[in-house]
Amino acid sequence: MTEGASNTPRAFTSSAGIASDKLLPALLGRDIRKGLSGAREGDVVVGWGQKENTEKARAYAKRRGLEYWRLEDGFLGYLGHPSVDSRRLSLVVDTSGIYYDAHTPSDLEGLLNRDDWITDDLLKRSRDAMARIRRWRLSKYNHSPFYISPELEEKLAAYKGPKVLVVDQTFADKSIEHGMASDAMFTDMLKAALEENPTSLVIVKIHPDVLAGTKRGHFDVERAEDRVLFVAEDVAPQALMERVDHVYVVTSQMGLEGLIAGKKVSCFGLPFYAGWGLTHDRQLCEARIANRTLEELFAAAFILYSRYVDPFTGEACELERILDILTAERQLARPRGKRALAVGFSLWKRGFIPEFVGLGEKNTQFIKPAMLDGFEYQEGDMVVLWGRKHDEEAKAIPAHVPVWRMEDGFLRSVGLGSDLRRPSSLVMDRSGIYYDGGRESDLETFLKNHDFDRFDLARGKALRKAVLGARLSKYNVGSAAKLDFRAKAEGRQVILVPGQVEADASIQYGSPELKTNAALLEAVKASNPDAYIIYKPHPDVASGNREGAVPKEILDRCTNETVIDADIIDCLEAVDAVHTMTSLTGFEAILRGIKVTTYGMPFYAGWGLTADQLAARLEDRRGRDLSLDALVYGLLCVYARYVAWPGGKSYSPEALVRDIAAMERGGSVINNGPTASVTRLARKAMYIAEALMR
Repeated sequence: MTEGASNTPRAFTSSAGIASDKLLPALLGRDIRKGLSGAREGDVVVGWGQKENTEKARAYAKRRGLEYWRLEDGFLGYLGHPSVDSRRLSLVVDTSGIYYDAHTPSDLEGLLNRDDWITDDLLKRSRDAMARIRRWRLSKYNHSPFYISPELEEKLAAYKGPKVLVVDQTFADKSIEHGMASDAMFTDMLKAALEENPTSLVIVKIHPDVLAGTKRGHFDVERAEDRVLFVAEDVAPQALMERVDHVYVVTSQMGLEGLIAGKKVSCFGLPFYAGWGLTHDRQLCEARIANRTLEELFAAAFILYSRYVDPFTGEACELERILDILTAERQLARPRGKRALAVGFSLWKRGFIPEFVGLGEKNTQFIKPAMLDGFEYQEGDMVVLWGRKHDEEAKAIPAHVPVWRMEDGFLRSVGLGSDLRRPSSLVMDRSGIYYDGGRESDLETFLKNHDFDRFDLARGKALRKAVLGARLSKYNVGSAAKLDFRAKAEGRQVILVPGQVEADASIQYGSPELKTNAALLEAVKASNPDAYIIYKPHPDVASGNREGAVPKEILDRCTNETVIDADIIDCLEAVDAVHTMTSLTGFEAILRGIKVTTYGMPFYAGWGLTADQLAARLEDRRGRDLSLDALVYGLLCVYARYVAWPGGKSYSPEALVRDIAAMERGGSVINNGPTASVTRLARKAMYIAEALMR
């Protein structure tokens, strides 16, 4: 297409960073062009904030009569710290100035000086969002632990009097100068905090960028005065807010977070939230002529002024979607540490384990199980095991070293696990593992204790519908076909019995009474003598990769039909009930409203959604009725971890469902022909090569 052939508005920029950011087109609502030539009517020019290097771009926009948009990170900025994951969650776009520059008008300031945008619905969204931010301790950067460390907790508890918070910023931060402040004001602020609170402990919070080593701050942490405690560790701002009465800032966003937490806030500069009657201001801003409630301020800044993008799908979204993503990340403990010791992993698995652990390739060390005995651990070490493997060797791990157990997730890439398909989903569990019915897991604890709110349940419901709409299962294999089980049954109940790999850990640890597919079929037949029973072998067994075959005599006596190369979803849609030991097919059945009877203790049993043969054992441990949407949310949104391939970036279940559904599903992969063998070997060679390169 020739230049000018399309009338679609574009954004022009001189910034290589803006031009290369794949999420910005969705946030700007237009394509981005690098360079300052060829712009036409309707196009805009964009640049970062008030940076000096934007002068040329601003001059070009003025000369061509085009709008110039100043861009800046939003107030809920990133999943973690941008130095680790640069995918943004939000952006502000300002056509008149930028929110942190108090010298000139901005779109946000203009909004707050008017009343014509305020509605009851908007204010309700504002209150709901602030409640979630407080509850889950969300902030601009969301890499900090949810809880304060025991060491810091001990220091805070040692001081019995009141506490106030002083917030540092990075040296020469543009928001300081543009907020009518100076670097010297930080010394004045600390002095004022000490003088105005003579009996209080003054906590000085160091900026995350200083902790990351990318910038420097305004205070010398080695020269603390009496009653001053420097917090030079990662701590969620809201966790600190809960322990103080008063917050002192120059222009930091933590002042706004103090307001959200209900604290008194003193501002030495003029951040965007000062001057509206909510803060104690050391300066006057005559341009800000209205008094605002906190709900109004938040609605203007976070809902109307900010734009949001789902970092996993690349699609523009609303604030609530970002809160969904962030809260799920905060609701269950994630691996944290300086080094992960991955024990006994096969070579091909080494190609994806670091991405799921989350500490990076350089901080993941693979060791043999025998090395655990006498291993010299360092501060910040943690151990990663695959499921219940190496339990005996793991007894040598010191009690203070965290142990995480990893296992397959519940949504995978197309194909079989034993065919070495790189997984898109795994789980990591600190207290057990989901298939082990003999002890609690992180999943069980979460499902038993979590107070599910309407946002959790709404996300669970939407994801459940997406999974059903995409017709997904764990393995997504088999040929699609219209099955006529009910016609053959001639009015009898149709029961599907999914086979399992008999050596699988879920049977060893989750099915204390029945251990084989043959025993399961005999039990189902005994309790349902008149039913039409369908047996579907596990795909890995049918492909010849794993053990679990049922003798022909038992198949003839206990089943009416055996199906192999059939899509499991087609099977589920053609039956009335599912009977299983611990198979994930039971979960896939209850998703579809199919009656499920369990003979073991799978993770989805004991919550009032299944008929359980071992109900008495489950009642002691679980004993809570859950909605299906609550189970889906806890399992798929909170417990499971997702990684996108290629690239190895974190992912969401919604994005994975969308991407799997978009793949073209070919014929059955359950065969042992030469083509399948060659493909499997090639895939194995590729993954091993990647692992060796690490």
